[in-house]
Amino acid sequence: MKTTTAPSSEIAEPAPDFCGRPRRINLDQIVAVKGLGKLKLRPIRLDDEKGMIDFHRRISPESIYMRYFEYLGLDRRTSHERLIRICTNTPDSYALVVEKPAHGHEAPSILGVGRLTRTSEPQVAMFDTLIADEAQTPKLAKLLLTRLIKLAHAFRFQTLKGELLVADHDAVNLCRELGFSAHTVAEGGLVQVTLKL
Repeated sequence: MKTTTAPSSEIAEPAPDFCGRPRRINLDQIVAVKGLGKLKLRPIRLDDEKGMIDFHRRISPESIYMRYFEYLGLDRRTSHERLIRICTNTPDSYALVVEKPAHGHEAPSILGVGRLTRTSEPQVAMFDTLIADEAQTPKLAKLLLTRLIKLAHAFRFQTLKGELLVADHDAVNLCRELGFSAHTVAEGGLVQVTLKL
C-alpha cells in the first residue's frame, strides 16, 4: 500500500515551551540603570528562595494588589512550597530576576522578577512582572518587560499577552509604548494587552 507524506508546509511546528535553550539570546545579561547601577538579568534558580523572601518583604501591599489583583500576605507569598515552585523553571513557566550584584559587604539582592507562562493557545505566552518598591522606576520596568518580550520571541512564541488593572496606568502606558494593543474588559476593571512577536 502506497503512503504519502504531507507537504512540509502542512506540518505544524511543535508548540513552544521553555525546555530548550532559546535561540540567539544570552540568558544572562549585565545592564546599567541610572540610579541603580549595574544590574544582572538572569534565569531564576532554586537557590534564590532566600533572596525571594527578602524581595517580598520589600514590596508594599499596594504593589502586591497591582500584581495579583488581591492582597496576599507575606507568609503566603513566601511559603517554602510556593517558593520552590516559583524558583523552578519548567516547560510551562519561565522566570528571570533582576539582581543587584554583591558589593562590598552588601549581599546580592533581587530587585525585580518577570515571568512568562504558556497558555492553552499553543503559540501564546502570558507575562507578569513584580518590582521591589525601592526600585520602582520607569527604566527598570521597561528593561524587565523588554527582556520578557525578547525571551518570548526567542522561545518561538508568536503572541505575548498580559492582564493589568485599569488603575495601573504606568504599566498600561508602558505596554502601549512597547507596541502592545490594549483592550479594556468591561467587568473586573482589567486591561488585556497583546503583542504580536
